[in-house]
Amino acid sequence: MQPKLVTFDCANTLIWTDWQPHTFAVRCAGIAGIELPEGAAETYLSIFMPKLSAFWKVNQLRSFSAWREFWVQQVSDWLMAMGLEGHDPLALHLIGEREIFETPSHTFKLFEDAIPAVRALRAQGIAVAVLSNWDHSLHRCLEGHGLGAEFDAVFASLEHGVEKPDGRFFQVALDHFGVSPEECFHVGDDPTDDLQGAMGLGIPVALLDRSATSPERPVITSLSQLQEAFEWYA
Repeated sequence: MQPKLVTFDCANTLIWTDWQPHTFAVRCAGIAGIELPEGAAETYLSIFMPKLSAFWKVNQLRSFSAWREFWVQQVSDWLMAMGLEGHDPLALHLIGEREIFETPSHTFKLFEDAIPAVRALRAQGIAVAVLSNWDHSLHRCLEGHGLGAEFDAVFASLEHGVEKPDGRFFQVALDHFGVSPEECFHVGDDPTDDLQGAMGLGIPVALLDRSATSPERPVITSLSQLQEAFEWYA
């Protein structure tokens, strides 16, 4: 097949990530030189988890200032819960933004095969998009790692209120580009979110596993092997 559209997962497909909200917060506090009490990560989660539904609603506003305001308040609540309200929550949050959006980073790193693979597709006239379970920061994260101008569209799940493997999220991309499932191709690293999610809607798919020894349907070991994966569906 020669797809009209290729959609890419982001985390650990285009960009290597080591991000969990509670461990990331602790890491940023360490960078800031803040001495945390025992159980700080667990405290962070206990404050954040009840806010999840509110966070989804914030992301649907598609406003970076609203996104930042949410996280600064989360940091403020966390510091207060630990008796550390003397520290500036905005300053601590901005350390996190630098870790997410700027390079070099201990938390995010662009895979070397990402940009060449995307450009090769565009050179063939194939539309390319990011379809990722991520919040509103996805756009700025892509820009910070040199991917902002490489894609025709970017879809962050929290902005749309639905996540992979739910077929409705894939449908967002299909509707945007006006293509059928058979005219699309998806690639990602998660067997459930990406492989099963795409297959459930009838979208041809490749599962990216960089640790595998050789590509064999449905697995590829590098984004440079996408053309081989297209041929599985000839």
